Amino acid sequence: MSVQTKAESPLKAVVSVASMCRQLSMSRSQFYWHIKRGTFHAPLRLASNGRPYFTASMVEDNLRARESGIGTNGEYVLFYERQPTTSKPEGKRQKANHAALLEGLRSLGLTAVTTEQVDGALAACFPTGIGSTDETNVLRQVFRHLKRSGVG
Repeated sequence: MSVQTKAESPLKAVVSVASMCRQLSMSRSQFYWHIKRGTFHAPLRLASNGRPYFTASMVEDNLRARESGIGTNGEYVLFYERQPTTSKPEGKRQKANHAALLEGLRSLGLTAVTTEQVDGALAACFPTGIGSTDETNVLRQVFRHLKRSGVG
């Protein structure tokens, strides 16, 4: 018995358009735009059903064009590189929301509610954080949670 090692190049014999776009880290529309310009190879089509595909050599050429900035047509091309989005610290913003939330809860009749109770309700109702949830929905969820737990 011989042990086979995985090949250096994990390229498949044929690749779909979706897979090609994933490897290039770009959307289909952007990919097809570059195909029109000649930056990348246009896909071949299966005779049986017309589905587009790329051969291993075409995949290599397309990846090399993306890495080098020189398209398969020999022209220079600049690719847009998306920067990873970073979440903004919400420490100061959350305290301001607590004041507005406390005021809203008091106007709904929960006059004896504390900041700690609001923190607990927020953690229970929104375990991953409030994010971009509408303030009225946050107020409604926290109010319901506090009423169910007997606060007020």
